[in-house]
Amino acid sequence: MKYISIIIILFFSLSAYSLDINEAIKSTIENNPKVKIAIEKLNESKELIENAQGKKLPSLTGTISGTYANSDSSTTTGSSTAETLTDKYKISLTQNIFDGGNNNLEITRSKILYDNEIIYFKKTIQDLILTAINGYLTVISYEKSLDANKKNFDSVSRFLEETNTRFDLGSATLYDLQNAESAYALAETSLFTAQQNYDVSKIIFKRIVGLEAFNLEEIVDFSKDLKLNMIIDKTLMNNYDLLLLNNEILNNKILLQKEKNSNKLSLDLSASAEYSDAGRIDNGTEKTNGTIGLTLTIPIFQQNIDKSDIRKQQSQLLQAEISYQDTIEEIQIQASNLFKDYLVSKSNIASNVKRIKSIQTSLDSIKEEYNIGTKTITELIEAETELLTVNVNYYSSRKDFILNYFNILALEGSIIELFDQYLPNYN
Repeated sequence: MKYISIIIILFFSLSAYSLDINEAIKSTIENNPKVKIAIEKLNESKELIENAQGKKLPSLTGTISGTYANSDSSTTTGSSTAETLTDKYKISLTQNIFDGGNNNLEITRSKILYDNEIIYFKKTIQDLILTAINGYLTVISYEKSLDANKKNFDSVSRFLEETNTRFDLGSATLYDLQNAESAYALAETSLFTAQQNYDVSKIIFKRIVGLEAFNLEEIVDFSKDLKLNMIIDKTLMNNYDLLLLNNEILNNKILLQKEKNSNKLSLDLSASAEYSDAGRIDNGTEKTNGTIGLTLTIPIFQQNIDKSDIRKQQSQLLQAEISYQDTIEEIQIQASNLFKDYLVSKSNIASNVKRIKSIQTSLDSIKEEYNIGTKTITELIEAETELLTVNVNYYSSRKDFILNYFNILALEGSIIELFDQYLPNYN
């Protein structure tokens, strides 16, 4: 089983009932209706190949007919009625011998269109994976934010109780009490907001993935450093949008060639064999027929429609080529921006870790000074609030870091390789 590149374990031991990112991706791919629709489109596209290949085969038809006729005749010597029953059995075969290569071109084109559907299928899977990862990390981020807010709320509640006691004893001022009450109200609001964010994120996650997002643990490891030149190289080779545009160029080249071939002659072979039994009902006459023919079709004048279609197809080919080159430049810029965001988020993680350690040390010192009376309750609450803010920023920077990493993989067209064991069979 393949694992993602970086392991980040946040603060808690793994639960036997925890849901990791691999389970989230697996469930998303298995349960999302978009995947089923994409597979059906693949199956539909396969028929284009079957149809194109079938046009190279001969066409064979058979006909059976029966006719009954009677005629009355009168002469001076009498009258008579002639009855005739005719049975005919015919088999016909037609086969194109030369069509300027159009059938072969259409087979190649149908394979390109099928390849497009495979790329669209992979894009669908990739988008679902990114959505699942984003939902998963959002739940994780809100969960950790909720934990931090709970700890902050507990601390502020304790400080408020202590301040009330000290105020009653006369060792705290009204200003100290009001500050503690204000901090408590803010902490209570922050805790409520964090709880709501967490609850909503779980609902959204369940809608996307189809699983409950309880007791989640984050297991993502980025042990190798990314390099911009390698990202760009992989992107230019495997990016889905570029692959689709390249197929569009190939498709337009084939359509252009087919338009040019419309001025070429075509040769068709036809053959038939017929057996008939005709005559009076009680005394028939048997007859057999056989024909074979060649039909040569030579385009002479097509009202200049062919030339107009050729020019139109040449224009579409040129547009596709320009779009391909323009997209290459856009993707290189996009890769550079993603790489920049990746480095920034990575730096933010390191910065937040250092700030957490620094603020925690400062908070411990302020607590000691508060206990001996050299620091005020306001200073203590401010330190607790600052620690909460940095912890929330830390979780947010981790989320951004991981999302940036996966967005780079998506740009490269390699993200589904990490989860290929969950992909349905589409061949």
